[in-house]
Amino acid sequence: MVMALAAHHVDIPHKTLGMIDDTTKDLPKVVSNPDGITVSSIMTRNVVTIDHTKTAHDAAVLMMEKRIGCVIITAYGKPFGIVTERDLARIVATLNMSNKCLILSYLASRPLIYANPTVTIQEAANILARYNIDHLPVLEGDKIVGMVTTRDLAMYLLYA
Repeated sequence: MVMALAAHHVDIPHKTLGMIDDTTKDLPKVVSNPDGITVSSIMTRNVVTIDHTKTAHDAAVLMMEKRIGCVIITAYGKPFGIVTERDLARIVATLNMSNKCLILSYLASRPLIYANPTVTIQEAANILARYNIDHLPVLEGDKIVGMVTTRDLAMYLLYA
């Protein structure tokens, strides 16, 4: 995913972005500009997670119950991927398998692209644009503390 988007024209400072994949042991330090409003002021704090051993069906039911557009996939209590409604719709529509057989560890989008709470709103918008994603998890260390979405950014701009 990252390689395919490398030619994208939005420039993101390396220190504002983090990625987790299942081979990463230590999370990179993410530093941002201390000036400006940070994502911690607009992020959703109650992020829903689901274990990597669950199925696409389990994730779809959870998203429907919670009225959310994505879930963070965890393995051994640590985040390593994400599954969105769009991911589920595409996967289930193209595979000739029951969604009760599709294990999340194989479906999760990886590496997990994330930011830390001190990333500015502008930097978060740049990350979302560069990677063509709508959900940006916010992590402190290996703990999920929030989620910033394109909707959150739009609401911020509307009321700023």
